[in-house]
Amino acid sequence: MTRVVFCTISLFAAASAFGQVRTVEPTPTPVRVVVTNSLPAAKPPITQPSPTPIVVGSAQKDQTASPGTGLLPEQPAAMQTATVPATTPIENLKFNSLSFRQLKNKIAEAKRLMQSRPIATASVNTPMSGESVRIAFSDPETDKIDYVVVSKEAFLSVKDEKLAVSENGRSLRIRTIRGNGVNTPIVIFDDRGETYLPLLVQYPVVREGKYLETAYYMSTHPGLVTPEVVNAGRLYVRNVIEIARDRLEEKGITVSPKIADIAERLATVEHVDHQRFRTEPHSKIFDDIFTLYALNEGQTYRYSVSSAGAGGMVQMIPSTYRMVRSWHPNITLIPDFVEGMRNHVNAAQAMLLYMNRTWTDLVASPTVADAYSNGIATQEQLMATGYNSNPAKIAGYINRGGENWTSLIPRETKIYLQIYDSIERFVPMQARSK
Repeated sequence: MTRVVFCTISLFAAASAFGQVRTVEPTPTPVRVVVTNSLPAAKPPITQPSPTPIVVGSAQKDQTASPGTGLLPEQPAAMQTATVPATTPIENLKFNSLSFRQLKNKIAEAKRLMQSRPIATASVNTPMSGESVRIAFSDPETDKIDYVVVSKEAFLSVKDEKLAVSENGRSLRIRTIRGNGVNTPIVIFDDRGETYLPLLVQYPVVREGKYLETAYYMSTHPGLVTPEVVNAGRLYVRNVIEIARDRLEEKGITVSPKIADIAERLATVEHVDHQRFRTEPHSKIFDDIFTLYALNEGQTYRYSVSSAGAGGMVQMIPSTYRMVRSWHPNITLIPDFVEGMRNHVNAAQAMLLYMNRTWTDLVASPTVADAYSNGIATQEQLMATGYNSNPAKIAGYINRGGENWTSLIPRETKIYLQIYDSIERFVPMQARSK
């Protein structure tokens, strides 16, 4: 499955790190959830690249903005940037983090207020309001939610620092960490170095020049990525796989614990950016992904579509989804591909069905079966390779390469296996026993 950075049911809200799990799915089958907080000791530490520091610039202080507009007066949106060189590393800023429950409550409140009041109400003087992005943030001094509006172009730009004034009159600086559409992390702070916790982004989704919908999304803004939030995201992914597995069991299809374990890993592997994987600490990347799952739940990766058309949580392409549906007409998968991928449990069912069939076909090959039994290839390697590329070619790789068969797989799939191995090392998961 070809992967890109950058799905529609809300399933869970965790009251604490691994506390209560609440589903709003219609009468789901109880799930089996086991998560451990200790890293596996069997494997040696993996060497990771040192991150390149991300810095926050110093804005010009002789300019003022109009309250509520998010823009400097009488200047076009593209000009709302500061030009003084960046000096303060983000890691030196202090963020007032909230508990997971507090975050969920504030995010829900911010979305409710955003939906009840159009952007134009809060930014009357903002040009091109249809291309504006509104950011809800928590004010640490008042414990209230405030809002700021910037142009989409400025929001996505990592080049300069944006100057803005919030609805409540706060003079702010905004710096973009990575421009990634709706999933763009930012930092908000003021001249004193006081940080403001970004919560929710209201973002107009436009493709091929056509407005599609307004997205409400939480990215991995510094301050949101906490151990409690990360653990809640891991629990969310595990529960999605378990609910999907239980629903298939109800239809007479058994998914082995090992395949379910691998599927849980792949739901993370699919969303690791390869460039970040080469340049940043791996554990940070994984924490970011679990934070997205925790805060966005059923909406996570709703807008993630690859150049090959792979979409959503499991990054399956349309032809594979049609094939899976044709194999199992008794499984009531959502007919529409886009909606099927956006529904996490539906997508996970399709993923598990495909992986079941792939494993059956692989071990039916004497070459693959022999390599597996002799330890030349593990089930994890075979399944991950088969999910990312063409599983029918694996026997050929083994025939030609023997113990070095993975040297013959596509370059992207080699990185895919490296990511899988890194997740096994840095994301603790207790193997399913049944």
